Amino acid sequence: MLMPEGVAIDGITGAVSPATVHYTKRLSELRELFQDREAVESEVERLHDPIVYEVAEYRKQGSDIFFGTTTMSPGRVGSEYYMTRGHFHERPNAAEVYYTQHGDGILLLESRDGQSENVEMQPGSCAFIPPGWAHRSINTGSEKLVFVWMCNIAAGHDYGDILKRGMRKLVVARNQLPVLIDNPSWGH
Repeated sequence: MLMPEGVAIDGITGAVSPATVHYTKRLSELRELFQDREAVESEVERLHDPIVYEVAEYRKQGSDIFFGTTTMSPGRVGSEYYMTRGHFHERPNAAEVYYTQHGDGILLLESRDGQSENVEMQPGSCAFIPPGWAHRSINTGSEKLVFVWMCNIAAGHDYGDILKRGMRKLVVARNQLPVLIDNPSWGH
């Protein structure tokens, strides 16, 4: 029988205690996501391969859900803001929830049939990610973006489609403000 357990989540740092998994993604691991590959290499060198985001998660053995935090650093490569890899779920009927605790960002979503949507990520906002929608988080602020996520353990992650063809939209800085534009490299 599963027993209840309290899990502490720090809304400013994203720390999860107890955490069962923790990993980081550095800029060099995300180089394929950005349009300006020369700018990526320059930033990797100049900033000593910074951490773009880190994930801390909590999984209870035998449970059908898990949850955790993603903590994203502020930053840009060229005009593009730091972002997560983005993924579909392997299980087509799996939804997910993101609850923003700190910072500002945009949750970029794309359905398999080509619809694009976005949801503002601000403290206190809770985003519902329906089944069948790819999702990518983008830190558009000057501070860390921290959000809690929750989904079914069996949802799985399918990074392949997004890595191969990108997402249809990009979030870029124009006059220091985030703007959603069509991805000129989508599908290539």
